[in-house]
Amino acid sequence: MSSQLLNMANPVRRVITATDPKGKGYFASDETLTPYDPTTAPHFTVPGPDAGFGVVQIHRSRSLPADNQRPLPDPHRTLVPLADTKGPSCRILDLPPAESGWFHRTLSLDYAVILSGTVGFITDGGEEKVLKEHDVIVCRGVNHEWVNRGEGVARIFVVVVPSLGMVTEDGKRLEKTKAGDVYDPKEEDD
Repeated sequence: MSSQLLNMANPVRRVITATDPKGKGYFASDETLTPYDPTTAPHFTVPGPDAGFGVVQIHRSRSLPADNQRPLPDPHRTLVPLADTKGPSCRILDLPPAESGWFHRTLSLDYAVILSGTVGFITDGGEEKVLKEHDVIVCRGVNHEWVNRGEGVARIFVVVVPSLGMVTEDGKRLEKTKAGDVYDPKEEDD
């Protein structure tokens, strides 16, 4: 396995807290999660040399505001939408060096922090900002793509909050990018 793939497979420790019936806090889980390639569903393999990115699904709320008492299934190694319409989610993206990314629009407000590497954030208007470690970008429904501008794997922490989707062009409401079943799985009714 090349060093690039090893970097894309760097695990993430995730600790989740909860509150017991008497109102006392405790640690509900403490796990090590390995990035996976969502296009390999339902097997979810480690990102290979042709993977566009690796992902670690950290947490997913099914409501807004979040219900911290509601038991939630673990989102890791599941097909979580690019932007969940029922509540916020957070994830880590690993991007291998690439010439181009994938333009997409989500109906969400996204907060992204570059944890490592150098990443280009490109708008469909043709503008690009190059972001480095510890830089933060707030994406407000913009059609965009991420492109790794460095030589190693870049890692990004992203919090995605559903929005009203009221981005317009010449008075017409713009919709999210259709991404297919892998990136936009059928929504559960709960």
